[in-house]
Amino acid sequence: MKNIFWIVLVIPSIFLSMIFGQSTNSENLVDYTKLVDPMIGTDWNGHTFPGVTLPNGMVQLSPDTKTSTWNNCSGYHYSDKSILGFSHTHYSGTGAGGGGDILFMPTVGEIKLKAGDEENTESGYRSKFSHENESASPGYYSVFLDDYNIQVALTATKRVGFHKYTFPKSDQANVILDLAHGLFDSPDSLFLQVNENEISGYRAASGGLDNSNTIYFAGKFSKPYASYGLAINDTIRKNISIAKGKNVKAYFRFNTKENESVLLKVAISTVSIDGARKNLEAEIPLWNFDNIRRSARETWNKELNKIQVEGGTKDQQKIFYTAMYHALIHPNIYMDVDKKYRGIDGEIYKAENFDNYTTFSLWDTFRALHPLMTIIDQEKTNQYIKTFIERYEHGLNMPIMEFSGNETYTMIGYHSVSVLADAYVKGIRDYDVKKAYKAMKQLADGERAGKDDYLRYGFVPDDFYIESVSRTLEYSYDDWCVTRLAKDFNKTDYNKFSQRGEFYKNVFSKEVGFMRPKDSNYKWVKNFDPMQVTKLHYTEANAYQYTPFVPQDIKGLIELFGGDEKFEKWLDNYFTTTADPSKITDADVTGLIGQYAHGNEPSHHVAYLYNYAGVPWKTQKMVREIFDTQYNATPKGISGNDDTGQMSAWYIFSAMGFYPVTPGLDYYVIGSPLFDKVTINLENGNKFEIISKNNNADSPYIQSVTLNGENYSRSYLNHSDIMNGSKMVITMGNHPNKNWGTAKKDRPYSPKYECASVPMVNSTGRKFLESSSVSLSCENDKATIRYTLDGSEPDKNSEKFTHQITIAKTSVLKAKCFVDGIHPSYTVAFVFEKLKLQPALNVSNLKQGLKYIYKEVGCAKTADLDKYPSDNSGIISTFNIDSIKDQRAFGYIYEGFIKAPVDGLYTFYLESNDGSVLFLDNKLIIDNDGDHMLQTLYAKVALKKGFHSMKLKYFQMGGGKKLLVRWEKPNSDIEEIPAEVLYH
Repeated sequence: MKNIFWIVLVIPSIFLSMIFGQSTNSENLVDYTKLVDPMIGTDWNGHTFPGVTLPNGMVQLSPDTKTSTWNNCSGYHYSDKSILGFSHTHYSGTGAGGGGDILFMPTVGEIKLKAGDEENTESGYRSKFSHENESASPGYYSVFLDDYNIQVALTATKRVGFHKYTFPKSDQANVILDLAHGLFDSPDSLFLQVNENEISGYRAASGGLDNSNTIYFAGKFSKPYASYGLAINDTIRKNISIAKGKNVKAYFRFNTKENESVLLKVAISTVSIDGARKNLEAEIPLWNFDNIRRSARETWNKELNKIQVEGGTKDQQKIFYTAMYHALIHPNIYMDVDKKYRGIDGEIYKAENFDNYTTFSLWDTFRALHPLMTIIDQEKTNQYIKTFIERYEHGLNMPIMEFSGNETYTMIGYHSVSVLADAYVKGIRDYDVKKAYKAMKQLADGERAGKDDYLRYGFVPDDFYIESVSRTLEYSYDDWCVTRLAKDFNKTDYNKFSQRGEFYKNVFSKEVGFMRPKDSNYKWVKNFDPMQVTKLHYTEANAYQYTPFVPQDIKGLIELFGGDEKFEKWLDNYFTTTADPSKITDADVTGLIGQYAHGNEPSHHVAYLYNYAGVPWKTQKMVREIFDTQYNATPKGISGNDDTGQMSAWYIFSAMGFYPVTPGLDYYVIGSPLFDKVTINLENGNKFEIISKNNNADSPYIQSVTLNGENYSRSYLNHSDIMNGSKMVITMGNHPNKNWGTAKKDRPYSPKYECASVPMVNSTGRKFLESSSVSLSCENDKATIRYTLDGSEPDKNSEKFTHQITIAKTSVLKAKCFVDGIHPSYTVAFVFEKLKLQPALNVSNLKQGLKYIYKEVGCAKTADLDKYPSDNSGIISTFNIDSIKDQRAFGYIYEGFIKAPVDGLYTFYLESNDGSVLFLDNKLIIDNDGDHMLQTLYAKVALKKGFHSMKLKYFQMGGGKKLLVRWEKPNSDIEEIPAEVLYH
């Protein structure tokens, strides 16, 4: 009776409220789930998955068709013809793969523990399927497995996946569990325990988008299995109920009647098996599959009803509500029902007064997805920011690119500051604002590739770092984001970050009219081609696509071009200059209209920039063209990776008629609405309505606008007008109204902050043996340059630069430009260090080549290599990793001696993806450590002629690898260190 009494209490308080809690309002809601097609984006480069999840759910239960091709980043691709099984974690729309944890696959017949060949499915447990027998909708997925005559149906709660397998009559109805299966990763440790009532265990793996992760699970079947078996290394072990290893699988066999359904519910946790068990008991205590399916649909429909549209075509409505669906999959709740979660540091915490989330693909989503949430879900926005603060409180940084509780650093910038700034200026502040500001400052002032040199030069030098232009532009925008809070907290910080927000100007070349790479000698890189897509200078883009990325100061950008007309002409060329396919070397650059690449994020705001130049009708025309060419209601309906909802968020905003060009400002730029009526149902009880008259495919142009009955001439919309519950009426036409929104006062604005440009510091060397000659200059001829050599902050009373400076001792040079009437420049700081020659070692009987130790292991930093045993060792002629042909995780330790041919200054360059460190004479000289994209760091050292000890550590987490070690000898050019100078 005690157990029964407990069930009676729990079911009403948790389970029934979860299932029926929204049904009270469901009669007032339109059923928009009928317009959602999760298949949209599953073909070509969309990388979405068709399976089941709840809004921001921790479980994404979906079919996997392949495990390691780029098309299958989500686990599924529409072009595939067979299914491997159904796993519980997936990413929607990402450009890299991960997840695929805890895969189950129903079969009939003999036990097969290997997946088998895609073309010959009989060789393993996978099965052919047909899209004609496949169905997907919010909260429900089904497919018929042709090889086994099994009907599969899936649904889910936040933390539990619910499977329904309908078998034919058989005494060999099986369910295979493959813990070794994963997407783009390798198992580190697998554990499985089976008893009569429960399956439980964990899967720990390295590689993939989530880097290193452990998923715990607990599951139950709806009927007892007739038999089961556990397998280690694909060999079934008799009479065991526990299995451990790197290749653990199991089968569960049932006797089934014709069309008998076997149900399976599986909960996951990142904390423990017990946490998964609690999730299972709380969210699906019973076996009513249809109730859980109905609850999932109702949960989705409540979210979809936050924006109600009328008019447009049926396909446009399908695209819109599917975009809403995709935009609400991530970020994901990342805690158990008892609010325990595993932090990024690996420790277990309990979320107090907030909900912990993860999967912040912020390089993508800061642009539109998070601004969308500031309108339709401010409460969740608060929770995201509280999650950011939690990272800071535990001694870490706010997220950069965090997936499944792992910071991956996979993209440039630090855009959580943008999410915070945007929320703050829009009045979303239900969090510790002071602590948020501290976290924001720590991130903006912290380490990122090229950041130190960005602060020294006012830009990222192209000869030091790849993607230098993109880094400069994104760092500058992110620094500006800090000013959104700094203006209310600290004037000194406000000025500092405002100055850094102007750094974008330092990479604009008026000569060519593009953002252009510049080296550490302040020289423009030669052989410039604005159409060439290259990671050397830009991130997944070319100069066309990154030049307009100055969201913080579009007005300033227009001034750099020479005014409205020249900027308008540049935009016209941007959209009409035909792309050369031979110059597009990145798969992410897709969805082209001229040089505009809608399939990748850097272009997303550009169509709206015509408004700033006083020609909003051209924005209206381009937005409609993007609708027509970049989206459709088929599996190929997204022209690039959906990137956890960013492509979808662009469509949602633009279809409503406006877009957030500048997250961090409280307005949106008006485009061309797609629907006759849009109603945004706000959390505060208000409604914002957009009514478009005479709106059809042949009438993309705005003729006039009213807001709450008053004429409205601005080409932008204030956030407060939305939140206060307004009514905007837009009259459309088939010819542009070239007067509406064109006046200066009616254009979108950019906050103005004028400061002097940063001083340029040229020298004969910042490390020297005798002395260094230094000259200072400023692009503004009217500037006065003040400097100090003792590290103190220069002011108007400091030494004035008038002629070349000779520095003969170690000094800290700080310099600043002053121009009357505007703010002074950012202070640049350079350390000039007088070096002593490092004595050579007295060694003999050396042989050519380096000693190496190879370790096949995933690491987060080079120091981790010391924790693991060697997998191979020997002698190698030089630093070389070419023998690794795939994308495994691995590491090398090289050790030996290098022979310096003459006395003098040597410069060493260490280029790697991922981390590397270089020691010379037992001293760390280059720290290029950590999980990062390709980057080059350098160091100057003074060496006596002869032998010097050398040690290099390198690791790759899994993915694209690179290691290159070069030097520049005295009076010589840079070259790869040759084998003839390396010894052991």
